[in-house]
Amino acid sequence: MSLSLESKLSKQSGQLSFIGGKPRLPVGKSIPSCKLCGASQTFFFQLAMPQGLIWEGSTLAVYQCTKCVDENHLIPEMVVTGLSGANIPAGFLEQYQKNFAFVVFPTNDGAVVSDYKESISFSEIQFIKGAAVGSFGKLGGEPNWLLEDESPSTYGENVQLVFLLEIVPNFPFKIIRNASPQMELDIMGEPSPSPLDYYQLFIGNALYLFGTSSGNKAVYAITQI
Repeated sequence: MSLSLESKLSKQSGQLSFIGGKPRLPVGKSIPSCKLCGASQTFFFQLAMPQGLIWEGSTLAVYQCTKCVDENHLIPEMVVTGLSGANIPAGFLEQYQKNFAFVVFPTNDGAVVSDYKESISFSEIQFIKGAAVGSFGKLGGEPNWLLEDESPSTYGENVQLVFLLEIVPNFPFKIIRNASPQMELDIMGEPSPSPLDYYQLFIGNALYLFGTSSGNKAVYAITQI
């Protein structure tokens, strides 16, 4: 089954799948911190996995640091041994999350983090039946690669990796008024505040996420542009 992901303005109250606003997390779980600069990461979006899809009953939340920028960490690190059919070494999916984080938790355990200082404008993510890629992306089915197929095979040699979702390239995560600008590299390669009124996730690349089919829920990210 495939579901198009559409972004739609609405109120946050009661929503489980959304962009921006205040995230939902289990009570006692903290907003992830950047391992490069130590700042709290920015909440970008989260998806409550619906019935009939892998990780049904769990929520995947995506964070990235917008307070710092490093030319070696603009996109998630990828394994160096091949692309399509690659085995991701055990431990890699925990270690590569430095200035970003994929947080997975039981949907029913989530509660709004009321003291989170939001910076991205809230919008609901709607699930629309069909294999087409929506305004935000697509959940389930097969990835629509911009370039060659880079689907990984396994994690730790024995856990199958399954396609979760994709996010369209250059999606603008609109920021609220007075939100701090995202740090980016200027034409000289130096850190500089972005003049844009939106944030970019992984410098605007198309994003493809694969998840473990058993054991601890972990995510492998691939970007293309």
